[in-house]
Amino acid sequence: MRNFLAIVLVLFSLSACKPLSEQINVNDYSLENVGNVALGLSQLSADANLLIDADNASGMDITLSDLTAELYTKSGKKVATVGLATGIGRDKPILHRRTSEQVKVPLKIDFDSPLSAITLLAMSMKDYGEKGYTVDYDLTLKAGIFKKRFRQDSIPVKDLVKTLQQ
Repeated sequence: MRNFLAIVLVLFSLSACKPLSEQINVNDYSLENVGNVALGLSQLSADANLLIDADNASGMDITLSDLTAELYTKSGKKVATVGLATGIGRDKPILHRRTSEQVKVPLKIDFDSPLSAITLLAMSMKDYGEKGYTVDYDLTLKAGIFKKRFRQDSIPVKDLVKTLQQ
């Protein structure tokens, strides 16, 4: 009986620890509600919502607990920093278990200059990829008691878009 319980626990842990990429499918995404624009001395910041249509085939709710990203030009100049907008009255984005739904991810975007903001807001993610932009990102997903951190440096935006569309 003891060996049987050990086998069951091992099988459960293997199934629970499947890569999240096998259990989440992103169908569509868009950036909306750009607002709360603030102009500083040499910086422009704005709030926006990233809307993600996704499927969660796992048996656990998946929560985006942390997100930071930096966008760079082809020459390596940082043009924007993106973070998860958190604060009073804001819940962390959750993709509920065994559902297909739209998740709203509140973002705080800091542009390195007002000109960068105008240029970036006029382009789509496809344009970023064609112009050679790269992104560094660090995000943490939680599923039940499991926590997984994803981090990648200098990934071309076109590769990131391809990953999201798979």
